[in-house]
Amino acid sequence: MSAVSRVSKFHLSFRYKLLLIFTLLTAAASVAFSALYVINEIRESHHHVSEQLRLQAENLGDSVRLPLYAGNRDVLKQFAADTAQLPQIRSVIISAADGRVLAQFSNHSSGDSSALISETVTVRSSLQGISVESALGGGQEGVPVIIGSVRLERGTTDLSSLVQRTVMMTCCVALVFWLLVSGLCYLVLNKVTRSFNALMQGVERMQGGEFSTMIPVESNDEPGRAARAINELARTLAEREAENKHLNQQLLNAVEVEARTGAKLAATNASLRQEVAERTQAEQAVRNSEQYLRRLVDAMPVGVAWTSLDGRVEYVNDFIVERVGYGRDEFATSNQWYEKIFPDPQYREQIAELRREALSWAGRDAEIPTYEARVTCKDGAVRHVLFKHQYSQDRNLAIFVDITERELFQEQLIKTQKLESLGVLAGGIAHNFNNVLTGVMGYISFARMFLDESHKSHAALGHAENASRRAADMASQLLTFARGGAPVKRPVAVARLVQESLAISLNGTNTRSVVDIPESVHAIIGDEGQLSQAFNNIIINASQAMPEGGTITVRAENTSMAVGKSTGVSPSDFVKLSFSDQGEGIPESILHKVFDPYFTTKSTGTGLGLASVHSIIRKHGGVVTVDSELGKGTTFTLCLPSTGMAMAESDDIVRKLAPGGQGSGRILVMDDEEVIREFARESLEFLGYEVNVCTHGEEAVELYRIAWETGKPFFAALLDLTIPDGMGGAEAAKRILEFDASAKLIVSSGYSYDPIMAGYRQYGFCAAVSKPYKVDQLCRELSSLQNGPNGSNMVCEQLV
Repeated sequence: MSAVSRVSKFHLSFRYKLLLIFTLLTAAASVAFSALYVINEIRESHHHVSEQLRLQAENLGDSVRLPLYAGNRDVLKQFAADTAQLPQIRSVIISAADGRVLAQFSNHSSGDSSALISETVTVRSSLQGISVESALGGGQEGVPVIIGSVRLERGTTDLSSLVQRTVMMTCCVALVFWLLVSGLCYLVLNKVTRSFNALMQGVERMQGGEFSTMIPVESNDEPGRAARAINELARTLAEREAENKHLNQQLLNAVEVEARTGAKLAATNASLRQEVAERTQAEQAVRNSEQYLRRLVDAMPVGVAWTSLDGRVEYVNDFIVERVGYGRDEFATSNQWYEKIFPDPQYREQIAELRREALSWAGRDAEIPTYEARVTCKDGAVRHVLFKHQYSQDRNLAIFVDITERELFQEQLIKTQKLESLGVLAGGIAHNFNNVLTGVMGYISFARMFLDESHKSHAALGHAENASRRAADMASQLLTFARGGAPVKRPVAVARLVQESLAISLNGTNTRSVVDIPESVHAIIGDEGQLSQAFNNIIINASQAMPEGGTITVRAENTSMAVGKSTGVSPSDFVKLSFSDQGEGIPESILHKVFDPYFTTKSTGTGLGLASVHSIIRKHGGVVTVDSELGKGTTFTLCLPSTGMAMAESDDIVRKLAPGGQGSGRILVMDDEEVIREFARESLEFLGYEVNVCTHGEEAVELYRIAWETGKPFFAALLDLTIPDGMGGAEAAKRILEFDASAKLIVSSGYSYDPIMAGYRQYGFCAAVSKPYKVDQLCRELSSLQNGPNGSNMVCEQLV
C-alpha cells in the first residue's frame, strides 16, 4: 500500500479522529490555562503595586499630618521630594482640605509613555471623644476631621517587563506540554484501536450470520476480555435462535391475552395516576407550609428550638444561633447544648432541675412556669434569658427570651434619673450659694472702695474677695456638672485665668508650675467659670500623674490653624493653650478613651473630669487634644476662639469707684434676697444713681410702668431671673418691653446654666450679670449702657 493510501486511510480511521480531538483539547486547555495564568499574574502584579503605592501614600499622609494641619509648604515640599525618590514614583501631590495644592513634585520624563497608577489618601485629624451629655444620651464618638489629601503616581515600566517575561515563559511551557501529551495520546490510541479493529471485524462477520467465527484473543486486557465475551455471545446466539422461535409463538399467545386485559389496565392506570398526583400535591403543600413556618420562626425576635423526647435537637432558629454564637452543627442533643451554655456543672444542675420542674407541669391544666438563667455565649459574654417549655406533637418546644438589653436599659434609665435628681439638687444648692456669695463678695468689694492700698484691711479684704471668688467658681463647677448649660461668654485674659487655676489646683501639693504666656497672646472668648473648671480639671489630673512631684508647664500662643468647626469668628482667631506634665504618660491603647465619660484608671476617680473638659471646650467652639509618651509625660492642647487682640492687664484688674460717683439716672433692682437688694442699693447710690428695689416681677413691672407714665423712667432695671412662687425676670422683661420697647434691662441669676443667661438678647435683655457679682461688674454694665461699649466717661475708674 502506498504512503498516500496509508495516509488517506489513517485520516478516515477512528484513531485519527480520537487523536485529533485529544490534541485539539490539549492545545485548547494549554492555551486557556496559559491565558488564565498570565492574566492572573498581571492582576496580582498590578494589585501588589497598587497596594504598595497605597501604603506609601498612607505613610506619607501620616508623616505630613502635622505640617499639613499647620499648612507648612516648605516641610510638605521636602516630604514630596523625598517620596519622589522612591522607585517608579512619577508624581507626588499634597493638597489641603479645600483642594489647594500645597506641595507637588514630578519625575515625568518626555520620553516616558508608560501608563501611570495613582493612589489618593485622605488625611484626617486625630479622633476625639464624646461629651458627658452625648454619653448619657446614647451619643456616638466624634468624627475625625479631613485636613487634606496625598496623591502618588507611579510608572508601570517594571510591570510591562514582568508581563513580557511571564508570557514568553508560559508559551514555552504550554508548547512542551502539548507536544508531550499529543505523543502519549498517539501511542495509547495506536494500541487501543488495533484491538478494537479486530473486534469490529468479528462483529461484522457475526452480523452477517456467521456465529461460528471466533475472534482471536491477543491479550488479557479489556479488548481481550471483550473478544472472549463476543465469542461466548456467538456460541449462545446459535442456541438462543431455536429458543427464540419457541418463545415467539408464546409471545403471540401472550399478546392476545394482554389485548383482552388492556382496557382494564388502562382504567387502573388512570386511577393510579390521579392518586399519585393528589399525593404529590399534598406533600408539596406540607413542604411549603414547613418552609414558611421555619422562615417565620427564624424571623421571630425570640429564640425557638424543639427536641425529640429522647433529647435529640431537631431545630434551632436563627435568633439563638446569633445571640449565643454556637452553630447548629456544634451540638446534637439538649445535654450537649446545656454543657456549652452552662459551663459551670453546679449551675448547670440547678438549671436542669428548674427545667425538669417546669416540664413536670406538662399535661396539667395549669400553665408551665417560666424560669430565668444566665447563659454563657461562645465569646464568653453572659446574657440574661427567660426559658419557657411546652410539649407539642411528641416534641419539647423551648422558647428563649433574651432580656439582657432590657435590664441594661433599665439600669441606664435608673442611673440617668439619679443624675437628673442630683442635677436638680446641685442646681438648687448652687443657686442659693450664689445668692449668699453675692452679698459677701459685693460688700467686700464695696468695702475696699473706701480703703487705700496702704490700709491694713485692704489686703485682708482682697484675700477674702479671692476666697469668695474661688467659692463662686466651685458653685459654677457644681452648676456645670448639674446641667452643663451654654456658657455666658465674655473676653477673658488667658494669663490671669491660668494663674488663678494653678494657684487653686496646686495648693497643698508638691507640684510646681511654669507659665510661658507672652503679653501678646489674645484674650479668649468664653465663660470664665466654665473655663476655670476645665483648666482646674486638667491641672489636677496632671498633678495626680506626678505623685512624687514635678513641673506643670503651661504655654499659650496665637494660632492661625483652622479647627474645622464653626465658632462664629474667623478661623484664624484662636489661642492655643498647652498643659504639659512630667508624669509616666498614658498608654497608647487607652489614649483615645481619656475623654470618655466614666472612664478612669484611678481607683477613686469618677471618670468625669476630662469628660467635662471635653464638653466645656466644645461648647466654647474649641478643640481639645491629648498627646502622651510613656515615661516622658502628657500634654493637653486646647484651641479656643479669641477676641483677635490682647487684653491689657489694666483692663482686667479690680476696679474701684470714683469718690462721689459719676452715675446718673434711676435704677430699678428686683431680687428676692434682701442682702442682694441692700448691697445693690448702697453700691449704686454711692455711684450716684437713684435706686428703687422690689422683691418680685409683678412689683417691678408696676414700678417701671408708673415711672414711665409719669415721665420719670428708669435708666435701667436689674432683674433677678428666678423668683420662687412669683414672677421672674424673663416674664417681667416681656411685660415691660410691651409698653417700653427701648427699656435697658439687665438679667441676673445664680443659675448660670440657664439658656437665658447665654442668649439674653433673644429675650429682650441688654446685658447679663451672673451671681455672685461685685460692684465693679455692675459698674461696667451700667456704664456700657450709659456711654456705649467704647464710651469715654466710664463711671468705674481703674484701681491705681
